[in-house]
Amino acid sequence: MSYLLYCIFRSPAQPRPGIPLGVGGKPVFVLAQNGLSAGLSELVESDLVPDISQILAYEAVVEHLYRDQTVIPMRYGCQLEDASEAVCLLESHRDEYGALLDELEGLGEMGIHVLLDSSGAGTESDARPVPPKSFPLLVNSGAAYLAAKRERYLGLDRAGRHERLLVEELWGSLAGLYVRRKVEFPDSARSRLLSLYFLVPRGSVESFRQAARHLHLKDSVKLLLSGPWPPYNFVDSLER
Repeated sequence: MSYLLYCIFRSPAQPRPGIPLGVGGKPVFVLAQNGLSAGLSELVESDLVPDISQILAYEAVVEHLYRDQTVIPMRYGCQLEDASEAVCLLESHRDEYGALLDELEGLGEMGIHVLLDSSGAGTESDARPVPPKSFPLLVNSGAAYLAAKRERYLGLDRAGRHERLLVEELWGSLAGLYVRRKVEFPDSARSRLLSLYFLVPRGSVESFRQAARHLHLKDSVKLLLSGPWPPYNFVDSLER
């Protein structure tokens, strides 16, 4: 029987009653080993390919366990072949997990998602394309092709600089309200979403929320604030 691993936390802390059912409607149980515990549920092969309902069920379990304690959330699909592998995982990575739990103690993740303006410096629209009427005349011109490519990448570079300046402005405006930060830039020229993540002391979440809601940025952009969440974006180095 294989198992799905949700998160890791310290023992002997006991989760509050009423852990939601896990992925596939399976009950979630806690396995403890040498000062650490793992939240697990039985896993069938079909559940490894997630749909929205499975992801929501997974997140509900992690968030329930996170409410009263510090957790290391795992990425969906972290599969263990049997209970003995879970015990081995907690034993072999005890120091590593313990150090990360110390770092995450008392912290939650807040997210700010920025919807970039497609008409401004945030997208590919800054590039100056070759005029359509001139295109037939330039098809056989290597120099013209390279010039058009150069113009396009100059536009993308301007967009990148704009995004970095916006990130620096956001980081500076919220300085002192978080202990760590992370950014995900748009992954393509057509993407308009810039995502920033912050580790915030739980006692400062409301202050962070109020500061984020009253930001006065140089550019007029749409911001979406979310959290607090388990620190999903700050445990990448421990993914299996």
